[in-house]
Amino acid sequence: MNAVPDPHGRPSPTPTAATAATAATATATATERPDVARALVSSPLPLPTTTRLALLVLVAGAGASFATWWWLVLGRDNWPDAQLGCLPTTTEAAPDEVLTRFTGCVGDVRLAQSAVVLCGPLALLALALLWRAAGRRLSLWWWRAEPEHCSPLARRLAAVAPEGEGPRPVLWVRHGRRVGVRARASGTVRRPRIVADSHFYNEHDRHVDAVFRHELAHLRLRDVGRVRLAIAASWLLLLGVTLPMAFALARDPGLLGAGLLVRMAVVLAAVLLTLRAVLRVREHDADLGAAADPRAPRNSTADHLGSARPPRRVEHVRRYLGLATHPTPAVRLAVLADPARSWGLSSLECLTTGLAAGLVSTDLTLLVAALMPDHTQLAYMVGGLLTGSAVAGVVTVAWWRAVAVGHRDASGRRAAKAGAALGLGVLLGSQLAGRAAGDWVRDTGTADGLATALSLTDVPREQVLALGVVLMAGGALFALWTTSLARALGATVDGPRSAPACAAAVGLSGLLLAVPLGSWFLFARLTAARADPDIRWAVIDTPWWVAGVLTTVVGALVPVAAARASRRFGPGGCLPDHADEAGPGTHICRVGVTRRLPYGRLRSRGGTPIASTPSSALQLHAPDPAPVGADAPVLPADPIPKTPPSGAGRIRPLALLAAATVLVAAGAGWAAFGSGPGRAPAAARSGDSAVSAAPTDPSVSPSGDRTVPLDRLPVLPPKEERTAALRTNTALVCRSLSLGGTAIWTDAQRRADTAELLGGLDDTVLRAASAVLQRDPAGPVDRHALVASVLRCDLYFRYGR
Repeated sequence: MNAVPDPHGRPSPTPTAATAATAATATATATERPDVARALVSSPLPLPTTTRLALLVLVAGAGASFATWWWLVLGRDNWPDAQLGCLPTTTEAAPDEVLTRFTGCVGDVRLAQSAVVLCGPLALLALALLWRAAGRRLSLWWWRAEPEHCSPLARRLAAVAPEGEGPRPVLWVRHGRRVGVRARASGTVRRPRIVADSHFYNEHDRHVDAVFRHELAHLRLRDVGRVRLAIAASWLLLLGVTLPMAFALARDPGLLGAGLLVRMAVVLAAVLLTLRAVLRVREHDADLGAAADPRAPRNSTADHLGSARPPRRVEHVRRYLGLATHPTPAVRLAVLADPARSWGLSSLECLTTGLAAGLVSTDLTLLVAALMPDHTQLAYMVGGLLTGSAVAGVVTVAWWRAVAVGHRDASGRRAAKAGAALGLGVLLGSQLAGRAAGDWVRDTGTADGLATALSLTDVPREQVLALGVVLMAGGALFALWTTSLARALGATVDGPRSAPACAAAVGLSGLLLAVPLGSWFLFARLTAARADPDIRWAVIDTPWWVAGVLTTVVGALVPVAAARASRRFGPGGCLPDHADEAGPGTHICRVGVTRRLPYGRLRSRGGTPIASTPSSALQLHAPDPAPVGADAPVLPADPIPKTPPSGAGRIRPLALLAAATVLVAAGAGWAAFGSGPGRAPAAARSGDSAVSAAPTDPSVSPSGDRTVPLDRLPVLPPKEERTAALRTNTALVCRSLSLGGTAIWTDAQRRADTAELLGGLDDTVLRAASAVLQRDPAGPVDRHALVASVLRCDLYFRYGR
């Protein structure tokens, strides 16, 4: 949708002298760069609108999955009965058969719960598609629009629309109330439409052509349907998730009502701001698409934007609050003057991406863990892989674009700052998720197998600070690695290997993030559950995990190291590669001590620069030495003799990325699969519900006596104090399993004591686990016995039986 001369729906009056002078000045300083715009729009790399739409998909999917869990799992009483129905009713079966049936039954129930929860995002997608399809026809009825084929306005559209590029759009003219001078793209790729207001007949032909080219650019970039789908998903998230849950919590708030309402409001605000950002960015892409039209007169789009009325104070307030759906004409003119500036990646966008990733991963890892009940740590690695791939699809592509155009957001300090914002967003997103609203096992009577404690609000501050520092430092390192990888492999705007290399970098980034993200979320989950330190550190203290991470890091650095080894700097600190990039006898030289990239330098397929608007570097003897603005000079200088680059052409990005992918995948596999049997499930599950219900912080009673934390008490009472009542108390024995951690399974003597305790309980599953453990006390731990005992204690603490 285009912001035309009067965005408020009124015919534009005759401009005053001041307005005309301002418009003339703005147009003069914002000369269009059609070659640069054409290179950006026709680039095989995804446009900024595409990557920003991925954020809405992530957040909407997370909200839909949580709402489905709230309504169809947590709010139904049949799920606890289904899990308790897995308890064996007979003791005649063999111990192995008892354990297999019990664990398989509980796994099937939780698998069904996961399937139900996954239906939420699918239902949201189906409803959004229906909304979009119905909205195309309903909008025409609401606007009172009628098709016109032979009117002067239709002939202007036919003259502007190029031939041979698919079906021509049909003009629909809007009549009725509140009709202004706006135009908007509508329809589909096969049946495109442009809806214009009836007052559009009064506009100058040059402005009409500019508006039509802008709307045709929306259709060519295919962002009309995707944006309508995003808008539909946002409304469905509001009407179908937020409002019903808010109404239900207002009627019966419970112990988690306040936390859920606050989180829902914050997430909804994040969705709204992200949607507004998408609507603004797509206008820049459409402006560049209109400027790239070879049939358009030069500066026609800039002249049209320069004639627009200045924004009112209300519009400035909306812009500062992030609520504007269109950028101001001044911002759009600035992008036309320097098209590469729209290909950056700010810290705020990285923060939003991290927020979406935290929301998604919190739900996703629990679902994957329910699908893999015997391999909890591996499940978290899989969740980290899926989340990391989604994050890479946004930030890695954006940084790749920024490096391709030499944007300053891809420089070291700015990239590190944005990466730290990405890590901070992951931390905030993990705590803003609905599942982090409180301790679901303790505060909910019908808690299911997917409920756990994920909130870090009651965790000591130093632990939360450490988790946050790790994430922010990791995000900064990831940003530096991504930009270095793109720079070393020669990221370009256009070229036969541009898109494949970027796609390979996204896959490599997803593999690289799988183990760190999965381990962090599992570690944070155990920290929120206030598990024993031994249980938490068991996630990362295995030799396989360390070896896998080191292998992953080495594999990730292979392309950067290989690229740096094959490049040499020429005389005077200039970079002699890309022989034809700046013309014969020229170099790209860095100025002073700054290390920023040349901002706005674009490479075409032939290697010739199509524009140069440096801010911290100078391109000598550029083909277009005319300055774009006062702060973007291009200075000529004497040519510097060139020397042929050593090792030029030896770098093959796809081959290096393939080798790096093999090493990174091998390292991730070692870290995920290398743990011994029984280690990860015991560490993950014993820190869930049992430990979360027990206080661990020391406190002083009113009488002055200091209580001893439970994690400092001995795991089992001394043998002389083990009375018959203690030995047959299921709660105490399950508590000892929770506090004992992995030591009670790996140490032979403690395993024998544990098996003896389990055999004295009046529970078929625990007695069967005891019989299996006592077969070979000194041998390897039987996984079925370990998992079955932990699952049985988990059900006991959840439902009291």
